[in-house]
Amino acid sequence: MKNSLTVLVIGLFTVMANLELQAQKNSASNPPSNHGSQITPRELAESRKPSIIEIKGNPFLFKDWNTKGIVYSQGYLLQGDSLNYHVYADKIVTKEKDSFYVFNVQLIDSVKINDKRLHKLNGELYEVLQKGSKASLYKKYKAKIVRGKKNIHGTQEASKLEITEHYYILSLKKLKKFNPSERRLENVFEDQAHEMKKIIKAGNLDYNKEDDLIRIFESFNGL
Repeated sequence: MKNSLTVLVIGLFTVMANLELQAQKNSASNPPSNHGSQITPRELAESRKPSIIEIKGNPFLFKDWNTKGIVYSQGYLLQGDSLNYHVYADKIVTKEKDSFYVFNVQLIDSVKINDKRLHKLNGELYEVLQKGSKASLYKKYKAKIVRGKKNIHGTQEASKLEITEHYYILSLKKLKKFNPSERRLENVFEDQAHEMKKIIKAGNLDYNKEDDLIRIFESFNGL
């Protein structure tokens, strides 16, 4: 694989019960030669939320690092273990011993980690749920920080990081947020809405359940 698939060295915060965004230096004294410049957790944190000091929660999609994956870039691929998706930073991360390395998202086309496939759309990563010629269904993971409140003792509670899930539809080369409902599905199906209604009823499919929603889009794209 040629060097076009570069990765940036980053001293990411260690994933623990309490996640502290503090300035630390990467512990890798001799990073691999194909890795780029080094930045600290504070640089990452300040680029997103400058005033956050302590955050409780796990910013990674996979809670453990027992993962296998493939990174696809410009016709090339890189296989590896211990890959993860850092939701808050919207980055693909790999772990080597006590060091973390972040792939340059601009050079990534897609990545497969265990059973999940993430595609880059509009510069961001979305999980592919169902792809089709009429409409493709994606899921976007987003992380938000809920600031801690002051307790009765006047001390500031730690802020909490929460990961939320949102559906998106790609149709006619336009990516739009999608909140599943009968009316919104009819808008997607347009002149085939009546036929899809029969299919949903016959299959006892519930659009509020992700597996059923995927089957609904599979049926629609198969018409």
